[in-house]
Amino acid sequence: MIAVIFPDRLPSSTPEKNHTMKKSRLHTRITRLALGASMCTVLAACGGGGSSDTSSNDGASATTTGGVAAIGSPITGGNVALTCASGATAAATTGSDGTWSASLKTSDYPCLVQVSGGQANGAALVSALHSVAAASGTTNITPLTDLIVGVLGNGNASALDSVKPNALSAAITSNALANARNKLIAALATLPGKPALPGGFDPLTSQFNAVKGDAGDNLLESYAVALAATGLTQADAVSSTASGTAMTQQAYAATAFTTPGVTAIQMGSSVNLDGTFSIGIADPNRGQYVAKANIDTTDNVTSFTNPGPFTAVVSLLGNRVGQLCTANGVGGNVAAQPGQYVYVSSDLTEVMDLNELNGKTFDEYEDCAKSGTTTFANGVATFTDSEGRQDTPVSNIAQAFTADGLADPKNHSVEHARAYRYVANGITKYAYITVNSTTTPGANDDPLTFDTDTKYLTIGLSQ
Repeated sequence: MIAVIFPDRLPSSTPEKNHTMKKSRLHTRITRLALGASMCTVLAACGGGGSSDTSSNDGASATTTGGVAAIGSPITGGNVALTCASGATAAATTGSDGTWSASLKTSDYPCLVQVSGGQANGAALVSALHSVAAASGTTNITPLTDLIVGVLGNGNASALDSVKPNALSAAITSNALANARNKLIAALATLPGKPALPGGFDPLTSQFNAVKGDAGDNLLESYAVALAATGLTQADAVSSTASGTAMTQQAYAATAFTTPGVTAIQMGSSVNLDGTFSIGIADPNRGQYVAKANIDTTDNVTSFTNPGPFTAVVSLLGNRVGQLCTANGVGGNVAAQPGQYVYVSSDLTEVMDLNELNGKTFDEYEDCAKSGTTTFANGVATFTDSEGRQDTPVSNIAQAFTADGLADPKNHSVEHARAYRYVANGITKYAYITVNSTTTPGANDDPLTFDTDTKYLTIGLSQ
């Protein structure tokens, strides 16, 4: 700010001359105040508050655009830069939750947006991510919006960086964005787990929070682990999305279940472009897990080439049903207990009538090894271990297949269960998954009281 100071005293003069000088001084003051007001108006048009706008003051109304910058965790301290068709530019910095905002005018749009620098999940952002703001309102910046801009840039998300501002309107149109979104959806379906946009969700303009459990954030986590499983980079994904090229030879989707209940998690696997086989789990509570594996001629996983956190695997029915085990403290709900996931392919159908299981015997697997057999007869389940010892039959097993599950304090009792059906070449196979309770005796080994209640998972496949 410039302060203009007027002297309190003037040289003495005649009354007439003094009157003239007072009049002149008044005019001078008015002129200077008018000039100062004009300067304030110009300065105000330059923006402030962490953003800038270099467009001319054409009388258009001020607007705000902003959203979330995230990759499955918020991008904090990232530098957001906007370049608009009007020639205006603006800047902002992402907050601890990944949010950002900037002021523009309605006549400035559309704008190219990118975030660079900053950190996500404690690591520096590797490369800039792009987005576009077709109008004011929500504009997110994520790897998915980067794919959309990559389509607009014919396979290069940075291509629009060098486009002259007045050419942005021709590049960022509603038809171009609709086409890019369709290509994004098609590309995601070629990744392990086949990630899909939640109903009504637009990666560019839908509001979401970069926190675990949010549908938009879960999608970003699924995308991140799926891309890691393929061995491709974000730049590879941009190129494939723009050209309509599949990112794997074959992608599979499954649901993984873990303890303490039948907690469902997105899981995928794929035969990659380089011929390797990968498994990826995006567990929002326990981490993102990726493993490389060998498969046999029936598509069952036989061993790991790069196991990641996994120590063992059971793969059945062409890898449509399986179990993954980890070391103690990884993925488990108790530090001293191995973590486990059982998984079921998306092409299996859940069985709602347990009468279908009557008369069938299942090979059961626990801790990634065969543990015995279970037979269903008239709603009663009987387990016999590999050494021929038989557990007490469970007469109320149907309760375990309900949403509430079966409350049973006995050691090795079934608490939750689900059953599935698969038909191929006229042959019907059944599979089940269970979450079981393991308890330890209480004080003085009292068999009627228990101190610790841990959980473990089993899978069964009909003989």
